[in-house]
Amino acid sequence: MFQHIKEIIHQGDESGNGMTVRFRLPSGLEIIGLPTKNFYGEDWDLGPTWNYAVLADKPFLVDTGRYGQGGKLVGMMDSAGIKPEDLGFVLISHSHEDHDGGLGELINRTQLKVKAHAIYDLIIRKYPKSAPPGYKENFPAKCWRCMMPEEFSTKNCLAYHKVLRGLTVDKIPDGVQELSTNIQTYHLPGHSPDCLAVRIGDEAILVGDIILPEITSIPTCESSYDEVSEVIKDAYSKPEEIFGLLRYIRSLKKLGEIAERTPNILVLPGHRLYYKNQWNEMELAGRISELLKHHIDRCDAILEILKPGPKTAEEIAREHFEGRLLKGYGKFMAENEVISHCELLIKSKDLVTSDGDKYVATGSTNFEKDIEAL
Repeated sequence: MFQHIKEIIHQGDESGNGMTVRFRLPSGLEIIGLPTKNFYGEDWDLGPTWNYAVLADKPFLVDTGRYGQGGKLVGMMDSAGIKPEDLGFVLISHSHEDHDGGLGELINRTQLKVKAHAIYDLIIRKYPKSAPPGYKENFPAKCWRCMMPEEFSTKNCLAYHKVLRGLTVDKIPDGVQELSTNIQTYHLPGHSPDCLAVRIGDEAILVGDIILPEITSIPTCESSYDEVSEVIKDAYSKPEEIFGLLRYIRSLKKLGEIAERTPNILVLPGHRLYYKNQWNEMELAGRISELLKHHIDRCDAILEILKPGPKTAEEIAREHFEGRLLKGYGKFMAENEVISHCELLIKSKDLVTSDGDKYVATGSTNFEKDIEAL
C-alpha cells in the first residue's frame, strides 16, 4: 500500500479522522481516501469511515460516512481539488448508517445519482404493515432486526431514515457487474445482505466492511431473514442466499478467488486503514485466511463453553468476550456474533436448541469440514 500513497493532503489525528490521502495506481488512476468521523462509544471503536473518490474515466464516490458527515465530506473533497459536480454518482457499499448516513446531505448539496445493490433499494423503505409491532413501524426494513435498544435508535436514527425513504436508487443486480471501464462490482453479502466490493482492474479493490484490518466484521444472522421476508421474498426465497455466517464465509472465499489471480492487489477497507498512528496494510489472501481461522476458533470456543451444559447466547457472550467489550451497546453486538456462529453450528449438527433460547452441544465437530467444503 505504501508505494501507492502519492500524497497525504491532510494528516488528520492518530485514528485517521480528518486525513485526506491521494493513492496512485500503476496505471495512473488516482483514488482519494476521505475518512469521516465515526465513533459510537465504549470499546467497539471502528475508527473513521473511509470513503473513496475514484478518479476513473467516469469519476465516482464510494460511501458518505455517518449521518451529519455529508457536508464535511464535500469540504474534504474540495480541499483535495475534487468538485462534487464532476463526479458521475455515489455508490453505497452497504446499508449501514456509518456508510450511507451522510447521503441525504450530500445529495441535497450535489444532486449526485445514487447506485447501490438492489437489496438496498428494498430495505431502506418503510413498510408499516410488515414492520414488527411497536416503535419499529417508523423504521425501514433494514432496521427491524437492529441490535440497538429503542432509546438509541429513536435518538440517533429517525431523522437519517426519513432522508432515505424517498431516495431514487440506480439498482445494481447480483453477481459481478460492470460499473465503468475496467471497474466491476461484486455482490458479497454476509456482513449485510447488500454488501458490494468494487474492483478496479487488477490494481485495487474497495471492500467496504466485508474485510477489515485488525478487527473482524460482524456477520448477519440467518434469522434476520424472518424479519424482512415479506419485503424480499420475491427476490430471495432462502435466507442463506444473503444472510448468515455461512453466506459471509462464501463471500470471503469469493474474494479469495480474486486474491489468487491478483496477489498484489491494493485492498482499501471501510475502517482502520490508518489507526493509532499507523497504516494497516492488508494482503488479501492472508487476511482472508486469518478471518476464516478466527471464525473456526470462535466455533470451537462456543462448543467448549457449552460442554458443561446448555446456555443462552447472552450467557455464552459473557463467558467468551472480555468484559470491556460487553459494556453499553457492545453487549448487543457480542450476542449477535454468538447467534451467527451458533446458527452455523446448528446447520453442522454440532448444536441443537433447548428450552427455546438455549444451545446444547451434540458432541460432534462437523463445522470445520463444512466450512472447508463451501
